[in-house]
Amino acid sequence: MRGWMMIAGPIALSASVLAAQETRVAPEDHVPPLATLGQMDWLIGQWVGTGIGGAPAMESWLPPSGGTMVGIFVQETAEGAIRFTEHLYLMEEEGTLVLRLKHFNADLTGWEEKDGMLTFRLIAVEDCAAYFHALTLKCRNPNFPGEGILAAVRMQSGGELVFRFDALGPDHPQRCPDAMTTSDMNECYAGVLARADERREAYLAKAIELNADRPELAKEIEASDAAFLAYRDAECGAVYEDWKEGTIRGVMGLTCSISMTDNRTLTIWSNWLTYMDSTPPVLPEPKTTP
Repeated sequence: MRGWMMIAGPIALSASVLAAQETRVAPEDHVPPLATLGQMDWLIGQWVGTGIGGAPAMESWLPPSGGTMVGIFVQETAEGAIRFTEHLYLMEEEGTLVLRLKHFNADLTGWEEKDGMLTFRLIAVEDCAAYFHALTLKCRNPNFPGEGILAAVRMQSGGELVFRFDALGPDHPQRCPDAMTTSDMNECYAGVLARADERREAYLAKAIELNADRPELAKEIEASDAAFLAYRDAECGAVYEDWKEGTIRGVMGLTCSISMTDNRTLTIWSNWLTYMDSTPPVLPEPKTTP
């Protein structure tokens, strides 16, 4: 276990090996490009997800201080204890950026030698993305940088591990913090989906009610929701199938359904429960289901 994590660097969500490469590798004579921490402001914040073996994981990045952004990664056990942590420094150095990190056990004993660390040299900085040698940090969606980040690391074998985080905040609540086992997580996330569906149904019912005098339109709105449910089942069923060999498959499938349901409720609200002028919406704007 320790061997691949030493190569991997920042660890986040459960990893999957992808055919398309997210990482880049620089030749020995590569000259790192000019870059500053100001180009990395999208990384600042608290990021949460599911890590090794389906156990919770979290990572935080502070704003720059003295030419350095400090990050902390925490991997928990299935029982909620600390499994290991990482201390990360993203630094301005000689006009470019370099990422350095050290691993620590739960008792704060280090993995590396006292003065040892892992160092990743910069290859390129792009919109909402930074490519280091064998390591990538990027926004999951550059159009919505606050929603989540992706970290990818290249292994000695040539394969690649990709990790995904969601943002922790008022619009992205941490779900099921007290769930300690896979069964607990599945049960809790199923409850979140039930709440998301309950709200979707309430917003849908209101939309149909407001268009009761236009029965054909009301029928189309209802039919569109039935089509959404069929699509959700197919899409999130595919996600479940993709993760079927991992204990996290239930949470991944449910997370997909929750996200799609929240987006569907927002669509109903935007299309049928708001007005073009300053008239207040019929129902409050729906937020992410906690």
